[in-house]
Amino acid sequence: MYVASMKSLPPLSPAEQALMDLIWQRQPVSVAALLDLVNADRSEPISRNTLQTQLTRLHAKGWLKADESERARLYRAAVPEKRGRGKILSELTQRLFGGSGLSLVRCLVEEGGLSDEEIRELREMIEKHGKGGKP
Repeated sequence: MYVASMKSLPPLSPAEQALMDLIWQRQPVSVAALLDLVNADRSEPISRNTLQTQLTRLHAKGWLKADESERARLYRAAVPEKRGRGKILSELTQRLFGGSGLSLVRCLVEEGGLSDEEIRELREMIEKHGKGGKP
């Protein structure tokens, strides 16, 4: 069962968001497996205790579910990835662009944050949306 109201979810720190990205990709995931994933590209690895604290916070915030029916506790997202990323993007857009999606897209296009292929896809989505299609 997913969280009913996205508005009630507290915002994520950058570290929590990075963990949610890994959990969305690999769920269900154990603490040991998640620790390996988190530390894979780090020059200074985080400890198991630090990771467990972050997971406990995510669980308390309502972003994560813990399954204790197995020998090792497994974590799953309590929020579907698309909805979770939408909430994160909405907060980012509000914080950095005054709530303007156009300003966000303009920044991506003008600052080189989109490839030519992505711009082509964006044009196609805009055309489809303008013709009554779903965004």
